[in-house]
Amino acid sequence: MFERKKISLHSKGRPVTMHLISTGMVAVKTRFRNAANFGWMGTIDFVTDRRFTELMPIWVMVLEHPEGIFLIDTGEISDVTRPDYFRSSGFFTSWFDRSQFRFTVEKEEEIDQQLQSLHIQKEKLKAIILTHLHFDHTDGLKFFPGTPVLVNKEEWEKPFGDLPKLYPPGFSPTLVSLDQSFDVFEKSKFLTEAEDLLLVHTPGHTWGHCSVLFRADEGNILFAADTCYSAQQLLNDQYAAISASHVLVKQTYATVRSFASRNKTVFLPSHDPDAGKNLVQLSFLNPGTR
Repeated sequence: MFERKKISLHSKGRPVTMHLISTGMVAVKTRFRNAANFGWMGTIDFVTDRRFTELMPIWVMVLEHPEGIFLIDTGEISDVTRPDYFRSSGFFTSWFDRSQFRFTVEKEEEIDQQLQSLHIQKEKLKAIILTHLHFDHTDGLKFFPGTPVLVNKEEWEKPFGDLPKLYPPGFSPTLVSLDQSFDVFEKSKFLTEAEDLLLVHTPGHTWGHCSVLFRADEGNILFAADTCYSAQQLLNDQYAAISASHVLVKQTYATVRSFASRNKTVFLPSHDPDAGKNLVQLSFLNPGTR
């Protein structure tokens, strides 16, 4: 289990508390995380690979902000370890997700339990912000039936690899149009009146994949979701085997490195074992170390 992390920050002088919470762990095929080939060749590589990575965290973020409490992604649930969990999505999907990934999730690691231990009432959440619609980012939605959910309009209308059968009944998120730009991010949307919390388009993993950028006085915190598996992977130009567009993944890498080269940025992918340490130490990404 990866230890929950907490940091006190400021936005325009106002106090903000940020929590990084791991809702269990996942291991993937080694050639899935670090691909030598892409497309069908990449798929054959990792499906035939017998080695799994070490267990990695499944991070979500909670932001206690003057304008409300925001939850970024909802993480995984313990039911994912059931042999029949993916059956509703069809035989191939069930076989694939059971054979290519290994999950370890305890009941107390689910996001509702973790919020309770932080004395954060889930009814007090202002909104859930989804980076994309893959199940390890959305399965925890079932705990928040009355909470507004925000998702990039493009992600909803052009999904890649989502499993709608696992969505909670009646799931109907508020669709966000990324009709603003910020710095190097051509598509973005401010989510707070203070304009310190943004949804920024970081496509490639899925067509509408987004990261969430918090502009703290101390520096930028970029919750990067599945942009890549780790900060080191971004710096070393290493890529996962499957994505909606490998070309867009490469472009997103370049965009993030460009932003971080000119703005102090803590870079937090959803499955990076070092993300907690990097957050509490405010370890800024240094693209010059490539």
